[in-house]
Amino acid sequence: MSLSELVADPPHDDEGRAKGETKGERTRRRLLELAIEHFGSGGFRATSVSEIARAAGVTQAAVYAYFANKEDLFVAAVDADASSLIAESRAAVAGTPIRQFIPAWIVELFARLDQHPLARRVLAGQEPEVVPRLIELPALAVATGQFERELREAQARGEVRTDLDARRIAAGAEALIVSLLFSTVQVGGLATTRHQAGVVEAFDAMLRPPA
Repeated sequence: MSLSELVADPPHDDEGRAKGETKGERTRRRLLELAIEHFGSGGFRATSVSEIARAAGVTQAAVYAYFANKEDLFVAAVDADASSLIAESRAAVAGTPIRQFIPAWIVELFARLDQHPLARRVLAGQEPEVVPRLIELPALAVATGQFERELREAQARGEVRTDLDARRIAAGAEALIVSLLFSTVQVGGLATTRHQAGVVEAFDAMLRPPA
């Protein structure tokens, strides 16, 4: 199952099961949900596979039918939780004017962090060995590519400066978002109205076409 399938919210029947899912896919999804919850609250070292298996109502051996080992389950949980955070926050700001899009997305990311305990734990530096997973997350690359396309479309409409390289701006925005997430969760910042307004003004000034 791909990351996009893990992040997506497919139609569900009356019992909450995703339509079209096999029993095995439902079990894997449930294991990931519980892994996010348990790893997010207790961390990698303090959480056991047997604990997650008990919560899911399966044996520990059944978990290993879906994940090779504890590390594999943990990495998959980090990917799923962070990807879900990215997808949810980006969907919430769909349709935002392009010059305000990145600041609005940043605000949504921070607003939803508490709903994604494992992603927040990694951002807080509590699981340093998987930090590269967030930086190289496929879902983040997809979102950056989409922003690049939207920038090019806005340039064609005359809404954004045409002398800017859309690919570089999108890559820079991605780097800014990741850096702000790490720094804000670990040391604070961007919490005041002044800081948030400053980010909005900076992006608007950078992208605004000349009068």
